[in-house]
Amino acid sequence: MQYNTQPLEMRELPLDGESALVTPIGDDLALIAGVADAMADRIETLLNGDPSMSMKADTVSWARKDAPEDAAVGFVAIVPIRLAAKVRLRSVVMRRNGPPIRYTLVKPAVPLATLIRIVSADSGDRAPVVIDRIVHALIGGKTNQKRLEAAVSVLGAAGPTDGWIEVIGSIDTGHVFLQGWATDLPCDRVRVLAAHDGLMAGEFKSASVPRNDLGEQGKGFVGLLDTGSSVIDPGKLKTLFFRGRDGWRSLEVYERRVLLSPTDVPAHIRDGLVRANANPDTMLTLRRAGERFDGRDTVSDLKVPVRLGMDMVAEIPGGGMLVAGWMLDPEGHVDSLTLRSGATQQRIDETWTRLPRSDVSSAFQHNGLFAGRLDPARNDHGFLAFVPGPPSAADGPVYFEMAVGDNVAFYPLTPLRGMSRRSLERLISPLDPRTAAAGAAIERHIGPMMQVMAAPAPTVTEIRDFDFDDSETGRALVVGAGVDVEETAVTLSLLALDSETKEMPIIVAAPLEAFDSIAPEAERLSRFYGIKVRVIGASGVQDACDAFEAAIQATKAETLIFLAAGVLPRQAGWISSLERAYRNRGGKAMISPTILYEDNSIRFAGTWLDQEEQKLVDRYIGYPRDVVRGSQPTEVIAGSLSCCIVSRESIASVGGFTRSYLGAGEKGRDLCLKMRLGGTPAVWLPDVEMISADNDVGPTAFPVHRLAQKVDRWSFDRKWSLLINNMR
Repeated sequence: MQYNTQPLEMRELPLDGESALVTPIGDDLALIAGVADAMADRIETLLNGDPSMSMKADTVSWARKDAPEDAAVGFVAIVPIRLAAKVRLRSVVMRRNGPPIRYTLVKPAVPLATLIRIVSADSGDRAPVVIDRIVHALIGGKTNQKRLEAAVSVLGAAGPTDGWIEVIGSIDTGHVFLQGWATDLPCDRVRVLAAHDGLMAGEFKSASVPRNDLGEQGKGFVGLLDTGSSVIDPGKLKTLFFRGRDGWRSLEVYERRVLLSPTDVPAHIRDGLVRANANPDTMLTLRRAGERFDGRDTVSDLKVPVRLGMDMVAEIPGGGMLVAGWMLDPEGHVDSLTLRSGATQQRIDETWTRLPRSDVSSAFQHNGLFAGRLDPARNDHGFLAFVPGPPSAADGPVYFEMAVGDNVAFYPLTPLRGMSRRSLERLISPLDPRTAAAGAAIERHIGPMMQVMAAPAPTVTEIRDFDFDDSETGRALVVGAGVDVEETAVTLSLLALDSETKEMPIIVAAPLEAFDSIAPEAERLSRFYGIKVRVIGASGVQDACDAFEAAIQATKAETLIFLAAGVLPRQAGWISSLERAYRNRGGKAMISPTILYEDNSIRFAGTWLDQEEQKLVDRYIGYPRDVVRGSQPTEVIAGSLSCCIVSRESIASVGGFTRSYLGAGEKGRDLCLKMRLGGTPAVWLPDVEMISADNDVGPTAFPVHRLAQKVDRWSFDRKWSLLINNMR
């Protein structure tokens, strides 16, 4: 499609009724303007008079003053164009209720600004309506960048610049604060179109402010732009269009405008209102905007007995926020407590779990504001809540908004960007795992948080080799170490004394914080016993499964024997027995032995499906070892990652370990089920026996350990219950 676009001096519409002006909009739209005796709102047009190129066009028309009957109506037709690139548009035929009209298009094409000036002059006081309809036709339906740019150009050409926007900033309500000067801007409320990434309709509430630097040429303004659910980035706002007394006007954004941070805007509004003038409704709106969050803690300034404190605010990898703290409100003054982060907000006082906090009661019992108001029988001042949602903007404010009667108070928050297992355990430690409150906290907050958590995989940051070489062997023994150096040393010593394991390459995977303690001990044992050891330190290692995952990154071996530190063989030949069973399965199985406590009772003998209750159970736990003596190797639902042989490919093919568990138990079950679905079953080898003390936690940490187990079981059941219910 071609147009001659040489400059053309044109001052009015062609009045002969046989010719029309044309303005191209990109390659697929044209504005055609002329006169007629009558015109419908929607017509059929034939391009170049060709019936095969028939298009539907919207038209905008107006009555022309003192015009002859055959030119009584002016019009602009918005015509979709579908022509080959080299075909010139010469004419159009318009089919209406009356006889069709053929228009020859005047050469050359008219620039858009020229066309709008001609149309505005011809339509007179109807010009704002005509421009409205042209803009609506351009931005309605299927839009593209050229149509949006054309709509902005139409508005810009329809009227002069009325003033400039000099200061811009957004507040937490979604409104955009604008300050500048204008000549014809209506005070109080006016409908506007904002040129942003396209055009957005909105409402601008403003107050006038005296400006000595403008003389009689204009007045200052401060106001709030509200675009409803459409979000405006203040830094991308270009122009604000509004209707003045005699047509469209625009407020342009000054090139060197001041861009305020969200917490700076309220103070700027308060300063601007000192000399501002508007109706009471507008002034109230602006005053309330000036009272929004500006980075300060205003809860502590409340004159009523209400106070708030935080223990932890953590942004969860994968999305959402976990908040834990306390709120003291003995007389019930607080109507709501809302967490705000960027453009998202959610009340937490409707769903939080209350926690006992006797320390808060003790701290405030002699405070003058709270003395005599605290109920000694109530200590449930703590709270825990998980708020799902997208990750917050790193530079955006995060805070609580507290409604207290007619007042609003704010409390700034500083989220941790990530949270370790130990931090979470400290956070949930006040919960008694035996109570209904613990179950509610898991159901509402901790469980959903764990499901969305996308904790990063362990990353190897330190490696030290002591005669280590795994280039010539297809297998490696991986010891998953914790922070206990002595436990790891005992495990390495026993492996060094075993003729089957002494010559194997051994990888000790440890948390990064334990690396500097374990590596020297591993070096000493390597030199003394002549074993080949690689020690790796990895960030993000919180259990044996994490250690194994880190070790996979540090070896070329395809067959891996996992052994948690502290799990020790009861007899020689355990490695060869595991390898035999592994080879019998063609390397497509995870083989686990029986694991015993120190009193020879059973700690692990396979995870099985209970057909009656349709759930997974670890059979024989606590039974004497003789109960399973003589049993045959059996496929089970899950093996034990504390000791097993498995191929690297089986783990890699299912994406490795799932990161949304607190402990190694359900994390290992989860991996086994994923591998089972991928064609790698788990096999229990009864005759191979390992021994392990129950030293996961000490007595003081036992309730937290039980609670962590309940959290992991909730997460596991949510993920796998449907599959397990359909197992046979």
